Amino acid sequence: MSRVVIPGRGGAVRTVPSADPAAHRDRYLDLLRTLALGRVVLFHVTGWVWLSLLVPAMGLMFGIAGSLMAASLDRHGPSAVLRRLRRLLLPFWVFGVITLAVLAVRWRPPGVAEWVALGWWILPLRVPPVGGPSWAWVFHIGLWYIVTHLWLVLLSPLLLRVFRRWPWPSIGVATALPIGLHLAGVRTGYFVAAYLSCWLLGFAHRDRLLHRVPCRWYGCLVAGLAVAGGTWVVTAMVAGVAVDLNHVAGGTTLWSMALVAVLLRVRPRLVGGAPLGAVLRVVNARAVTIYLWHVPASLGMFVLLAPVLPYTSAVSIVLRLAGVCLLTAGAVLLFGWIEDVAARRPTTLLGSGAPGGGRYRHRARHLRVDRRR
Repeated sequence: MSRVVIPGRGGAVRTVPSADPAAHRDRYLDLLRTLALGRVVLFHVTGWVWLSLLVPAMGLMFGIAGSLMAASLDRHGPSAVLRRLRRLLLPFWVFGVITLAVLAVRWRPPGVAEWVALGWWILPLRVPPVGGPSWAWVFHIGLWYIVTHLWLVLLSPLLLRVFRRWPWPSIGVATALPIGLHLAGVRTGYFVAAYLSCWLLGFAHRDRLLHRVPCRWYGCLVAGLAVAGGTWVVTAMVAGVAVDLNHVAGGTTLWSMALVAVLLRVRPRLVGGAPLGAVLRVVNARAVTIYLWHVPASLGMFVLLAPVLPYTSAVSIVLRLAGVCLLTAGAVLLFGWIEDVAARRPTTLLGSGAPGGGRYRHRARHLRVDRRR
């Protein structure tokens, strides 16, 4: 049973049980995740390198996930880890089964070690293998996010305990960790180290620590992160060391932290009609499905249009983007219901039974009833 904080008589605050866990969802976080996921799709369709620098979407997604993970641990305790794993792994397993079925036409693991490595498709503590034809990378390239997310979820009970005892030193260590690994030439666990600080900023958002820092000091810290990280990333890209943000060790962390720190400090009151609520509801109820399937959809549209249109032409970009949206929507219709099963909520075609508009109405209804008292 979850709980909702509502104002009582005389302005006092009291907490009442809520049968709807979705009442705890933050519409602003849902909006940020929708925008971040949209940026990821746009980047993979267009290949515009400047997008990854302008909007470090992966850091933002990890920051949001860290805040939601802390909230889930507060409500459910250690069982929150199993709940999060279920919601992450069930859609991933469906993707893996279909991927291996497609690849089986052209690929068989050549040895015992390779067959054993297929176990990473069950528990992706590292990126699982695909082998096979030259285009198999399309099923492989985005899985680092699933692996990183999985590790951070598994580590979260310990991380949250350490964070709440030493919050700012924890963020400082997490910030220095990827830089130290880079200087030491260590690549193992790079993505976990790179985005750990954004995950901890999510914890800070959950505990409202970000709002306790005076604006002047906060602005100086964010500016320092942005200047250091931005300079590092741009220098690496200009020098040809990396082609996108995710491959600039150290700079990725600093630049991502700057954006996450700014956006998680802001707490706007979102208002909007049914269309906005419906979009947020569908995208957040199907976020894992969208992430997993949009890259194969991008390759499909590229193969279809490459013989007839230049890759960089405006017409090609528009058609590819429209096609990817349609193909990904098809994947959502076919496989998105798995996320409802994983979340143990009513199974629907587009996630209308998922946390969304109802959660905001639920909260507002309690507020109105309490005011009448």
